[in-house]
Amino acid sequence: MKVLFVTSEVTKLYKRGGLADVSYSLPAALSGLGVDISIAMPFYERMSTKHVSCVGQLALDYDRRRELVFIFRTTLPGTSVPVYLFRHPLLNLYDGGLIVERFAFFSKAVTQLYLYSQETMGGPYDILHCNDWHTALIPLLVGEHRKVGYHRQEETIQSKRAKTVLTIHNLLYTGETGVSIALKLGLPQSVFHVFATPLGQAVRLMEEGMEYVDQVTTVSPTYATEIMAGEHGASTVNVFKRRGDKIRGILNGIDERAWDPRTDKELPRMFDARDVIPAKAAIKKSLQHALRLPIADVPLFGFVGRFEGRQKGLDLIAKAIMKLPRNLYQIALLGTGQKSLIQQFIEIANKHSNIAFTHTFDERLAKRIYAGADIMLVPSKFEPCGLTQMIAMRYGTIPLVRKTGGLADSVEDGVTGFVFKKYQTSALVRAMERTMAAWQKKKSWNAMVKRAMRQDFSWKRSAGEYLELYRTLLKAE
Repeated sequence: MKVLFVTSEVTKLYKRGGLADVSYSLPAALSGLGVDISIAMPFYERMSTKHVSCVGQLALDYDRRRELVFIFRTTLPGTSVPVYLFRHPLLNLYDGGLIVERFAFFSKAVTQLYLYSQETMGGPYDILHCNDWHTALIPLLVGEHRKVGYHRQEETIQSKRAKTVLTIHNLLYTGETGVSIALKLGLPQSVFHVFATPLGQAVRLMEEGMEYVDQVTTVSPTYATEIMAGEHGASTVNVFKRRGDKIRGILNGIDERAWDPRTDKELPRMFDARDVIPAKAAIKKSLQHALRLPIADVPLFGFVGRFEGRQKGLDLIAKAIMKLPRNLYQIALLGTGQKSLIQQFIEIANKHSNIAFTHTFDERLAKRIYAGADIMLVPSKFEPCGLTQMIAMRYGTIPLVRKTGGLADSVEDGVTGFVFKKYQTSALVRAMERTMAAWQKKKSWNAMVKRAMRQDFSWKRSAGEYLELYRTLLKAE
């Protein structure tokens, strides 16, 4: 089985968010299961790359011009997985300018590589695994090339063989752009699903991918159910009604080598499940001291993540702080993001001695919060998968989450964490009070900590499900 995994970012090469972590760990895990997998991504100007070599060039038509794209090869750090980097002036930067058109161009370049893979890549690809809106046009482009028929016979056969997969990591971002993108790609407007906006006719690249791809997946079973029910947009429901099939949810994993309290040198003290209780107590005191929180025997909540107003539930946290007696708990928050939220939490921390907010991206501090906090707050309005709750459990920190997406799939209320349903301040306050009461009962709390640490969130489990999916698609040929 030969798989091309297409993405906009990969950890250790170029990272913007959680997609980069998946794009590193999933191909590495699939390679470990014997899959012949390669990664395709743009060659941005600012990338952490070593031992890069140019392996060829592609010619393609875009916006009525003939363009040359140079293909470079490197290896995914720490693995033997090949990474193919696409270099062109349009691909120098991730954002800025016409970002949607940038990734439409990248998708056409990847499609061109695929069409010639029989001759240039050591054999045809069986699976093209696309990720989010950035690469969602590839299934459409591959399908259109099948219809054109002007390629040589072996290339036409090649294009019929490949199966396409599109994984939705976050439906909040859809790649909406003007319908003129059809002309730039050299396609008739009729192949797109056009809709009207106040600025004119438009298309969404994510939805085009969902229309044309062989299999849609997302990053947790519950998020898949929510998408099917229209909780993240009615237009996606219409896609599946037209197609007459469903989206499959496969829960993401975490890199257990990167997040391992037994070997984590960023911690004041490394630990495992056998000595987790005294180790966490020591790390908690160290964390309180570093953040200038009172050294007090009260539950310490943590929050590590983007300060994003539409998703992460920070409005609930801000209001809950005002309703809970400050001498009963502490909160350590870490992250960057929306300016208005940053300013709000700076002011909250200045007024409340039990609240510490660090406005930066600091991986060392993040790991110390994961290890030193008693409870990790994840009250998201929606969460396709979420890694925070999985990492927290790996470090013996009990997650408090809202019942949505991957949070619902990975945390069992009263067993490995605490779960609340309604997206309301009162619901979060009650959940925090319930969690603080449970923290007082040390014997049962310590048992929950050790139970949480035993959960399997490895990528090997997730990769096995993707491998099964690939095999099913190829059997259906």
